Amino acid sequence: MVAFRLLNYDSDGTAPRPGLLVGNTVLDIAGALEIQGETELEAETTLALLARWEDAIGAFEAIADGFADDPAGPLKRCARPVKDVTLLAPLLYPGNIFCIARNYADHAKEMSGKPLPDKETSAPTFFTKTPAQAVVGTGAPVHLPSTSARIDWEAELAVIIGKPVFKATVEDAMEAVAGFTIMLDLSIRGPTEAEATTHALKRFRADRFRRKNFDGSAPLGPWLTPAHLVKDVYDQPIKLWVNDELMQDGNSGDMHFTIAEQIAYLSQQLTLAPGDVIATGTPAGVGRPRGIFLKPGDGVTATIGDLGSLDITIEAPK
Repeated sequence: MVAFRLLNYDSDGTAPRPGLLVGNTVLDIAGALEIQGETELEAETTLALLARWEDAIGAFEAIADGFADDPAGPLKRCARPVKDVTLLAPLLYPGNIFCIARNYADHAKEMSGKPLPDKETSAPTFFTKTPAQAVVGTGAPVHLPSTSARIDWEAELAVIIGKPVFKATVEDAMEAVAGFTIMLDLSIRGPTEAEATTHALKRFRADRFRRKNFDGSAPLGPWLTPAHLVKDVYDQPIKLWVNDELMQDGNSGDMHFTIAEQIAYLSQQLTLAPGDVIATGTPAGVGRPRGIFLKPGDGVTATIGDLGSLDITIEAPK
C-alpha cells in the first residue's frame, strides 16, 4: 500500500480542489476518480469526502497504488508536482473546532505554576474557534489583530473526525478518527497597553472567546494524514520555531487527557460530525512566560512527526 495525504490545493487561482499527495505529486481526486471509472463518490470538497470516509479511503488507496505502479499512465493527466500548486487548509471549512485547554503538564506549569488536576477528579476543559474566520492554510499570512500586541503561539496535534459519533466510549472512540493534521492555536494574551488597567485585565481574562478567536487564529495543515498511516499518535514530536529559534519541543505522548478520552467526553452531549476538528493541547514553550510575542515579519513553523510542516508569516494589523 502506497502512502498518501488528503489536501486542498489551488493551481490557477480559481477554486480549491481536493487532491492526494503521493510522494511529491498532487493528484486531482475528481480527475483521478473519473479516469478510474469511480462514479459513486462526491469529490467537490474534502468535507464531502470525509462524509463518506470508509468508501473514500478505499478509492484513495486505489488512486495512490495505481499512480505508483504506472506514473506515466492515465493518472498522469491529473498529476502535478506539489511545488507547482498552492496548498490550502485541508478542510474548508470544518464544522467545528474544539480545543482542549491545559492538556500538557509542562505547559500548565509554565502558564500558572500549578500542576494539572488528577484525571479521576476532573474533566477536560474545551473552548471553540470559529472555522470560517480562523482557518488558514500553510504559507498564509496572518494579520495581527489590532486589539492586542500580545499574540502567542501554540502548536497542536489536531484530530479529524471521519464519521458521526455520539456517546462514544473510550474503548471505541478512535474508530471515529479519519486522520490527523497540525493546528496552530494563536492566542491573545492581553489587551492593548492603553487598556491594561485592572478592570480591563479582569474583563479580558473572563472572555476566552475573544482571546482565542480572530481572523487567521487557527492555521491548519499542511494536509490530512490518514490515521492508519500514523505509526503511533502518542509518540509524535511536536516542535515550533519562531524565525530560526526553537520555541516548543514536546511530544504528543505527554497529553493528560488522551484523544480517545477527549472524543468520548465531547460526544456525551454532542454528535461529532465528519470534518469536526479536535485540537488536543500544546506542550511547553509558548511566548507569554518569557514575555515574547509575535510581531510583523515573524515566520512561524510547526512540525509534528508523521504529519508534516505548517508555516505562516505574521503581518501587521489590517
